Amino acid sequence: MRKNLVIGILKETKAGERRAPLTPTDVEWLIKRGISVEVECSLIRVFKDKEYEKKGAKVLTKFKKATLLLGIKEPQVRDLYKDKIYMIFSHTIKGQPENMPLLNACLEKKITLIDYEKIIDLYGKRLVYFGRFAGICGALNSLYYLGKKLEWKGIDNPFSSLKQACKYSSLKSVKQAVKEVGYQIKTQGFEKELTPFIIGITGHGNVSLGAQEIFDLLNPAEIHPKNILKFVQHQKKIRNKLYKIIFFREEKFRPKNGKGFYFEEYLQNPAKFESNLDVYLPYINMLIHTSYWDRRYPRIITKKMIHKLTGKEPFRLDFVGDISCDINGSIELTRKATTTDNPTFTYDFNRRKYVDSYKSEGITILAQDNLPSELPRDASGEFSSLIREYVYQLAAHGIKDVTNHIALPKEIRGAVISQNGKIQKEFTYLKKYI
Repeated sequence: MRKNLVIGILKETKAGERRAPLTPTDVEWLIKRGISVEVECSLIRVFKDKEYEKKGAKVLTKFKKATLLLGIKEPQVRDLYKDKIYMIFSHTIKGQPENMPLLNACLEKKITLIDYEKIIDLYGKRLVYFGRFAGICGALNSLYYLGKKLEWKGIDNPFSSLKQACKYSSLKSVKQAVKEVGYQIKTQGFEKELTPFIIGITGHGNVSLGAQEIFDLLNPAEIHPKNILKFVQHQKKIRNKLYKIIFFREEKFRPKNGKGFYFEEYLQNPAKFESNLDVYLPYINMLIHTSYWDRRYPRIITKKMIHKLTGKEPFRLDFVGDISCDINGSIELTRKATTTDNPTFTYDFNRRKYVDSYKSEGITILAQDNLPSELPRDASGEFSSLIREYVYQLAAHGIKDVTNHIALPKEIRGAVISQNGKIQKEFTYLKKYI
């Protein structure tokens, strides 16, 4: 008779990472269904070891029986257990150079690697994600640090009362604070030099929706990108309102031949397109970037574009919240990922140099790659609710041959990157990066 797999919850080793893939409540849910759970002890995890013990899990310094190991961020290569199943965000699916040693080690140690990012439905929509909380924390931190930059420039602004996301105890307290800023905007308004205050947002997925969840608490009026020139000319004196623009593909990109935008053509021949954001950037105060990007696609902001635009007046863009955080990617100015302790840097386009702070002239960039960890309890709770059924299915079937076990959900079988020392069919393109 086949035995259930024992689940192991990995301790996180990346600095500042406090999230957990399963909450104590969902661990109890699994245990009541006959699934044993081991937890690597951790001093920084948002849920204390005792919380898991009270729900029936065994807390250990090293796994004894666990075969299905769950984590959040990439583990250290030296810490990998041989011949196990790992469910993590491996950050390997784009061939990221920094994580190819991890993929190579998974092959050498015959690890079955399941990546949360590839648990998708028939239409490619992600089913397991932290995107909403990345958007929430990214939007809040962007408002906070834009406020700090404006203060440094000597400009009073309503964002001064906000705090960094990690300083709040819960999403509820975050929303209350943002609502109070919305009331301040309505009653006191912006300084004249900031008006009309416009936030631009790229993308329309979970990250974008999370960011908009925060911005919508400020009661913004939405304007269409095509109307921005006329809008700016006629609304300069409106101080008690914040505006937002959602940039979709047809606004973000244009064909190099000057013809119309067709999405099918863009997907087939992305090299024939270029960014269209140069039309809008001079008129917005802050850009929040949430779109997917890989090397096939054009960047939406380049240094060349910025140097060209800043030679003209006006140019109002003070801040970019690059929540997608692709290094030297869609936002070419994003030269590195930032952290909770050092979350921003600034590109001084006049001197063409970077400064590690918001205290500089130029465009300040927030590019944190672990934003959801700033609200770890709320973010972990939502994520746990999304994965617990998949985890149960894997453990209850008690088999390590994930790819070929047709009784398992198709979404899980399709998310296996490596198994038995081999890259799986859908991911053979990764061989050239190893």
